Amino acid sequence: MDRNELHYTMPMGSPDWWYLNIGFLIGLTLLFAVSYKANHKKLTWIAWILAFIIGGNHIAGHIEALINGVWEAKTHLPFHLCSFSAILSVFFLITRKQWTYEFLIFWSAGAIHAFITPEITDGDSVFNRWEFGIAHGGIIATSFFATIKLGFRPRAKSWLKVFAYTQLTLPIVGIINYLLDSNYMYIAQRPEANNPFIIGDWPWYILGLEFAVLLHFYVFYWIHKRIPQVKML
Repeated sequence: MDRNELHYTMPMGSPDWWYLNIGFLIGLTLLFAVSYKANHKKLTWIAWILAFIIGGNHIAGHIEALINGVWEAKTHLPFHLCSFSAILSVFFLITRKQWTYEFLIFWSAGAIHAFITPEITDGDSVFNRWEFGIAHGGIIATSFFATIKLGFRPRAKSWLKVFAYTQLTLPIVGIINYLLDSNYMYIAQRPEANNPFIIGDWPWYILGLEFAVLLHFYVFYWIHKRIPQVKML
């Protein structure tokens, strides 16, 4: 059985791809425009509004799937890494916990690739494209908002710790995939997206992804560690 049968993959450089990425850049620009020289009170309000948008978008996705009769446990439970990250974004924006920040900035690497090689799990409807863009864009926006505007920065070796904890999710999600015949975190079947880090068939591409994840975590650690030193906004 094809676990990716409902997936819609946007070809890089296609009109849909440009709309998605330009929309994300516009949203990110607006976020930092409204937070320019914002005081603590205004930043708190912005964080709450951002949390409302991301959380509301996540709930709306489930409601839309239920209304259209396509909601299934094997495709709509929040067990993709980006689903974890979207929920974590809301939790961070409300609580401002350091550990949630560190998980978020490293897991946001997946959201970056979601814009480079988009693969929408629910199909190609206009709603699904908007929901996909807001969900993944919200993850990236929250991580950089936390670093640039809220003054957070990753602790030493946090990238290694988050990588180690991320490994604990694999057997749990693997069991869920086995029970539901699902493909959460793409560990039961390779994604359809033409991503250069996806090499080989199952299960060998998972080894390549593990190396890519570790590399991305370190790069994102380096980026977020140094962003506060740049007088951006």
